Amino acid sequence: MSSKSQRMQRARDMVLVNSFGNVLRQFRSTAGWTQEQLAFEAGIDRTFVGLLESGRRQPSLSVVFALATALGTTPEHLVRLTREVYASSVDPSDSSDTR
Repeated sequence: MSSKSQRMQRARDMVLVNSFGNVLRQFRSTAGWTQEQLAFEAGIDRTFVGLLESGRRQPSLSVVFALATALGTTPEHLVRLTREVYASSVDPSDSSDTR
């Protein structure tokens, strides 16, 4: 595998993407919102919220900020929680872990 392919693989860490989706879903559920309500408040497409929550897409930085604002939290808090979920999901004996 080429160096560029390896970097791209790390940029698309599916455990990390799924971790963000789980955090987002938990925040949305706690707020009592549907995906459509969150999308409206964040100014993004409703289907994109579903794709984020299911781990099929990863957000841009501007989307993280929009989601955090809509949910009444900070981007840093979303990222910190995502990191915690990610850390608890990764096998520490897995040598491919590049955190």
